Amino acid sequence: MKQILGWAKTNLVSVIAIVVALAAFPTLFVLSKGRQASLVRTVEQEVGQSLRDLNGLTVTYEAPQLDPSAPPVRVSMTPNEAANRAVAEWIEAVSAEAQRLFDFVVSLNAGGRAPLVDGLFPAPAQAESNAKRLEMARRWPDAARSLIDRIGAGAPPPAEAVFQQLLARYESEKERILGIGAGESASLSAEDDARTRERLGAERLAAYRRRADEVLFYASPDAIRGVDRWDETRGAPSLEQCYEWQWRLWILGDVLEALAAANTDQAGQPYSASTGPVKRLLSLEAPAWDLPALAAGASGQPPARANLSAEIPRDFEISPTGRAGWPDHPGSFYDVRYADLSLLVDSSRLAEVIDAFPRTGLMSVVSLNIADYDPTADLHEGHYYGDGHLVRVSMRVETVWARPWTARYMPDSIRALMGVPDEWAEPADAPAAGQRAPQEASP
Repeated sequence: MKQILGWAKTNLVSVIAIVVALAAFPTLFVLSKGRQASLVRTVEQEVGQSLRDLNGLTVTYEAPQLDPSAPPVRVSMTPNEAANRAVAEWIEAVSAEAQRLFDFVVSLNAGGRAPLVDGLFPAPAQAESNAKRLEMARRWPDAARSLIDRIGAGAPPPAEAVFQQLLARYESEKERILGIGAGESASLSAEDDARTRERLGAERLAAYRRRADEVLFYASPDAIRGVDRWDETRGAPSLEQCYEWQWRLWILGDVLEALAAANTDQAGQPYSASTGPVKRLLSLEAPAWDLPALAAGASGQPPARANLSAEIPRDFEISPTGRAGWPDHPGSFYDVRYADLSLLVDSSRLAEVIDAFPRTGLMSVVSLNIADYDPTADLHEGHYYGDGHLVRVSMRVETVWARPWTARYMPDSIRALMGVPDEWAEPADAPAAGQRAPQEASP
């Protein structure tokens, strides 16, 4: 005990510190406990405020619509798993529908088409190249003109043949009335002559009406313009020229199919030249592109490439539809080609003709010129149009060609010129059974 007291005296400062510490412990314990409670309250307040802030937080969900011209759907709400899942499902559904529509448009536009000359596009075998290109040059003009017959259009009865038939009928009537033999010279009275001519006039009109009921509308092969024959002394045409001919053949076929649709009723039954809205096709031409010269001029230059994720631009200065393809807007999903035609139409049913183009394919009438038409002279030539009021209509038709299928037939030089993506240039397959056959002349 004395030793402890001695140590305590020697270490007085330490002892005093220990005593102070021991004396302060209960007080510090009380103070520490109070401080802890205060800290807990502070944390609870902060967490509570954070929860209130989180519960009050709103975000704006944005999802695209199928129509790119429509604004996206926007909804503001507190973020949660159900909302996240719903937005993801919406975007997935829109993407799937967009892909379905993409596939439908490409399939509709392709329509089971095949080139006129098998094995020519996108490039023939080297050993067959000249022969294939010359075959295309020889066949395509007749193939274009034969489209008239394929849809059921045709010419009126030959005027000279009808005249000769009526002349023979007149002579027969004269022999009957006068009681004379064949070849005997005699004349009918003025009254009998007038009656006979009136009766034969009615027969002539009946012959014209019969022919009008036999054809979908009037058209002659010469109505197809711009299909001149190739001069083979120049050698075989270029592959680019052959592709341009093939493209124009497809354009002409689509326009004629639209005219055929205009002269078909809702039950699928064809009208005729006397009963349908389209009476006569006067001319049809698909303006040419000079693809051989353009491809040669672009040789060695890097092509523009399509941006498949970019919005397709619309240019209303070029077309009232806003559609503008190459070369005005390189890198588009589609190409735009035009057809110019002139026809006679029942004025009260012009709208049926215009509507037939978008119903048939990716086509729109983009310009229209209308003028009254007097059919008197045409009737003398055998064209019977029925009783409706006629107008002469000149129109330009815009046709759209989706590259995901046309690229399969494009020569490499044209794909490079137009900036067509390589992924669309897959080998072309022959049309499946039941699909449209190549447009060509009958043997």
